[in-house]
Amino acid sequence: MYTLSLLHLTLCACFRLPCVCAGGCGKTTLAKLLFNRLAPHFQHSALIELQPDERISSQQLCSVLKQLGATGFKEASPAGVLLTTLQDYVCNEVVLLVVDNVWTQDQLDQLLPRRFGQGSR
Repeated sequence: MYTLSLLHLTLCACFRLPCVCAGGCGKTTLAKLLFNRLAPHFQHSALIELQPDERISSQQLCSVLKQLGATGFKEASPAGVLLTTLQDYVCNEVVLLVVDNVWTQDQLDQLLPRRFGQGSR
């Protein structure tokens, strides 16, 4: 029932659903469940699992770009180039990004652009 509610949100281009609680209570399990339920309804989707207090690595960015189906990027590119590629991609496509284990706002700001494509969540 909640899946339909999340998919039919049209008031904003980006929807954030924070889940904050103690370790071991099932946040990652919930994130994966939501991803598995919602991903089939989007053209492109990616589940991103961050590490505490670390910047996003080139390897993680390549993984996300591959999950989203992006092409034309070089895996050996610096993280900054891959990040720009990711930000440009999500601004022009309808995507679902589920970001797990976010510890700081800086991690989100680094990963996600200020603007998204129509219908992205």
